[in-house]
Amino acid sequence: MSNLKYCDLRPCAKATDEVNTDFPKEEELTAYRDEFLVPYTVGARKGIFVPRELVNKLAKTVALFDNRDLTIGAYVTNIIISHLVANRDVINELTDRGSKTVTL
Repeated sequence: MSNLKYCDLRPCAKATDEVNTDFPKEEELTAYRDEFLVPYTVGARKGIFVPRELVNKLAKTVALFDNRDLTIGAYVTNIIISHLVANRDVINELTDRGSKTVTL
């Protein structure tokens, strides 16, 4: 890894391989900030279970962004929404093949 810093996710089972990273361009930083580091009103909530190490890493990460209105829940919600939108066609195709159909 050329830029090994805070976001080393090897303790997470799905992120065991090293990834080559470069220093991001200013446009990439701005795009990331605009998409993921914005407060989000979570509304009605429901807990989910994730590894404690991941929650600890997310808590530290969100604190480092220095945005007092950004919460772990808002950050994770923004990530999940982005994932669902980016993978909408694949998710819909897989659910079509399954026993339930969910349209995103």
